[in-house]
Amino acid sequence: MKRFYFLITGFLIFTGINANAQSDSVKNYVVSALDLMKAKSVNKHRINWDSLYMDSRKKAESLHTVRETYPLIKNILGALKDAHSNFFPPEMVKAYTLGYRATGQEFPVIETKMTENQIAYIKLPGIACYHFAEWDEFVNTFYKKIEELNAQKPKGWILDLRDNGGGMFYPMFAALSPMLDKKNVIGTIDAEGKYAFYDYDDKGNLYEGKQLAHHFNVKNIPQRITKPMVVMVNKKTSSSGEFCTVAFAGQKNTTVIGQNTMGLTSGNQEYKLSDGAFLILTIGNIVDRNKKEYAKVGEGFTPSILLKDLSEAQYMKTASEILLKK
Repeated sequence: MKRFYFLITGFLIFTGINANAQSDSVKNYVVSALDLMKAKSVNKHRINWDSLYMDSRKKAESLHTVRETYPLIKNILGALKDAHSNFFPPEMVKAYTLGYRATGQEFPVIETKMTENQIAYIKLPGIACYHFAEWDEFVNTFYKKIEELNAQKPKGWILDLRDNGGGMFYPMFAALSPMLDKKNVIGTIDAEGKYAFYDYDDKGNLYEGKQLAHHFNVKNIPQRITKPMVVMVNKKTSSSGEFCTVAFAGQKNTTVIGQNTMGLTSGNQEYKLSDGAFLILTIGNIVDRNKKEYAKVGEGFTPSILLKDLSEAQYMKTASEILLKK
């Protein structure tokens, strides 16, 4: 009987230790997410962190597994009050890293044409995957399309960003780089007022500020386009699509037409948590080449020429009139 008693007592002690360890693991997971938010969020100076930590720890006490913390973390992100911060569980992260084809999705289509007025038209779609080989394919395909259009000696260019709902900005920025007239045309400003401009060189290196953010395996980067250009946008142009739009703000011989973009003008960064989930945090707001900040959620970018008629015919007619006049 005595031995049996000790066995039971030992089991209860072990179970208690295991439960405490699991509880600590859950709390640590939540606290690590909070630590990232406190360090990186563009709105970090507007938050009562002591209160948020205390409330979050208390709620985590009733949770038993890391997966049970996901709704809590999503709820905490809401306290940051920005347009983009989000949480991706490991299975969603895996789908992003596998890319389009491995998950049975259609790869983004880059449409081109030469109009009867000898104007080159190219559409830049959003790309929403974290598969680097597909990033390279996207960029190289865009370059090839530019070269094919250039060979036909266009009088001007139309870049269509309508319905570009965003995704990963790096491949989009690399793709349209030959259409930009200079460096330091798009960047972000963080909570401390620090600027970080994006830069892309002729070796396929993309920088965010002074830091190398990504290297693209590119074949031939087209020569810089100097002909007049029209950029088309609409309300569905959002997020990274708006980054692309703002890159042309103030560019000579370039006119943006359409309607105000969606207004999700913030810079975001992915942070990997211990179980493979991603914490997506808004770490800054867009700034253009003149350091104008686009901070107000929902305001968006206002085109130089606003269209009431948003039909395809009116967009093309307006673009052609602008370019042929120039």
